[in-house]
Amino acid sequence: MFTEFRVQWAAVAFGWLADFSLRVLIQVTLGWLGATRVFTAPSLHEPLHVFILALILAATATGGFIAARIAGAAFTLHGLLVGVTSILAAAVSNPGLVPVPRLLVAVQALSLLTGALGGALAFFVARGRVSGR
Repeated sequence: MFTEFRVQWAAVAFGWLADFSLRVLIQVTLGWLGATRVFTAPSLHEPLHVFILALILAATATGGFIAARIAGAAFTLHGLLVGVTSILAAAVSNPGLVPVPRLLVAVQALSLLTGALGGALAFFVARGRVSGR
């Protein structure tokens, strides 16, 4: 009934590296443009902030997709683990000196879902290639 599988941590690591790299690229670009207020006082009422938060979620979805494609099995789980790893890395990198806005915490929690969705998308892409569509 249940199939046995192993988590491929190397795939999760590569997915997390993609997620992390995209997030750093977003942060550096925003710093260069002087639009860093989204990290200190984000607001859902400002379209630019919503767009940036969506980009952050898309970065995790991309990382989840990459991890799942590399693993080739348990696609959604590998995508979810990219989100988990991202949360752990964010928790370790913030020593608590600067409070994190609640909206950014919520986006980080949503990254679990987007990472899993990226993994699910990888499943459908792989299934489509196998069936010849």
